[in-house]
Amino acid sequence: MPEANVVRYKKSEKPGKIAFSILALDALLSIALLAMGLYMFALGISRSTSMLVLPAVLFVSIGGYKAAKLYPILMASIGSEGQPVTVLHNSVLVPISRPETLESHVNLGCDMVAPGGTLRLLYVIEVPQQVPFDYADTRKAKARELLTLAASYAEKRGVMPKLEIVAARVIPEAILELADRYKVDLIIMGSSQRTVPEKVLFGNVVDRVLREAPCEALIFSYSKTLQPIKYYKILVPTSGYKHAERALDIAIHLTKKFGGKITSLYVGQASDAEKAKLILKKAQMHAERLGSSVETLFKTGSVIDNIIDEAKSGSYSLIIIGSTERPAYYTFLLGSTADEIVTRAPCNVLIVHTKK
Repeated sequence: MPEANVVRYKKSEKPGKIAFSILALDALLSIALLAMGLYMFALGISRSTSMLVLPAVLFVSIGGYKAAKLYPILMASIGSEGQPVTVLHNSVLVPISRPETLESHVNLGCDMVAPGGTLRLLYVIEVPQQVPFDYADTRKAKARELLTLAASYAEKRGVMPKLEIVAARVIPEAILELADRYKVDLIIMGSSQRTVPEKVLFGNVVDRVLREAPCEALIFSYSKTLQPIKYYKILVPTSGYKHAERALDIAIHLTKKFGGKITSLYVGQASDAEKAKLILKKAQMHAERLGSSVETLFKTGSVIDNIIDEAKSGSYSLIIIGSTERPAYYTFLLGSTADEIVTRAPCNVLIVHTKK
């Protein structure tokens, strides 16, 4: 693989309002160029002066291009100025299954539930179509044991969870039905082990819940060593879209609560440098408004290789990525790029799918 170009954008020494002012000034310059070009074009037409047409087209092109690049970032910055960012949830549902991953699931639930909110721990007993529902009775002892253990982890965090066991023919339908019944704000689930083929990386249960959930969802994908979730160094690959922006909000919340550092990474082509700088500057400004900071990093080359290489070389404890915003005809949960990131990541990965 050819060596990637790397540009690190350090945290600005002055408040985010200064950075915003620079963006605003640049936007005004773009508008001025656009207006001047239109004026020259109109003047050239009215006076039949062809000499003004060429510079008019040049001004319009430059002004329009710069305005198109800046407008989404500037408007997003204006829209979020002064608005609180709500990361905690009043009602969190955590379906559980594997004893070796219980503690991380429950701790993440405790990290995301609001003070006075409700943490629900759920065990779904799958009853195959060919057997009667009485089959569930043979599994209830194991379910109670796991729920009791999970509840002990929550109680250590000062959270008293609500426990529930349900029997169902189809597990994702049971989870979705309960999420709707209890008006859940967040569902937290764990992915399948990464040793399985890519097509079943998350399994039908997690994939369907993520796609059809009536609320925000977090999917926690463990590293092969099943390391507990930690937040001391978080990598947040960004695309500038809503799921990636929500991933950054969650990273900021976790590092403010437990300490740690965040790097926001944009991977693209060399021609994307200007776009990357704007998106990463927006991430910096957003973090500063929330009383935090992020280091920003732009790399060129392979998206997957760069994210994995950065995660390895930087010894990150967690990658937080947004789920895909591609059209529905993409077969899998995140699209092939993010699926491979999850498969190859040297650390735990948290996938964010927001409804905001």
